[in-house]
Amino acid sequence: MHAYYEARAGEYEDVYAKPERQADLARLKAWLAEEARDRTILEIACGTGYWTAIAAATARRILAIDRSAASLEIARSKALGPVVDFALADAYAPPDFACSFDCGMAHFFLSHVPNARTADFLAHFASRLCPGAKLLLIDNAFVVGSSTPIARRDDEGNTYQLRTLKTGERHEVLKNFPTAGEIETALSTVASQVDVLQLTYYWAARAILA
Repeated sequence: MHAYYEARAGEYEDVYAKPERQADLARLKAWLAEEARDRTILEIACGTGYWTAIAAATARRILAIDRSAASLEIARSKALGPVVDFALADAYAPPDFACSFDCGMAHFFLSHVPNARTADFLAHFASRLCPGAKLLLIDNAFVVGSSTPIARRDDEGNTYQLRTLKTGERHEVLKNFPTAGEIETALSTVASQVDVLQLTYYWAARAILA
């Protein structure tokens, strides 16, 4: 996964140009800007900073981390101002930054977490946030004809896609597409309240940590 996103960094945001997804994206951007308002945010797996930039318009502060140096280089080039800091770090083991975060974000990452690791990932992420903090997630829904087809499923129920980069490189990528009920169940392991917004091409979730 790390090698794939390092190689894909320069073309990552092309996926947001798909015409059929624009109405959903507009709704998600408005949703995120409002949910991030006045929050001090730890963002996990920020990638090229596409969603960081949306949240930065209303957030009090954002510390955004990613394991991909190539993606972070692009994110930093966006010059999002003093409200945003970027750091190279592993999403599965974010450091204790000794900051009080009342919000966490992890967009388009939960779908890449193996089912067997989901509970541990969410628990560790929640441990880096204040009690009662808000957790915000955005990710893909599977839509035939718009989504990359599923290539296989493993014994743990994880699904995989075969993706081809502009260079011709092909990568097998773990990509799960949970139902709204599965999202609620997963987030309920760390949250006392979970709300899922289901759109055509994407879903968004807001969870209030216990």
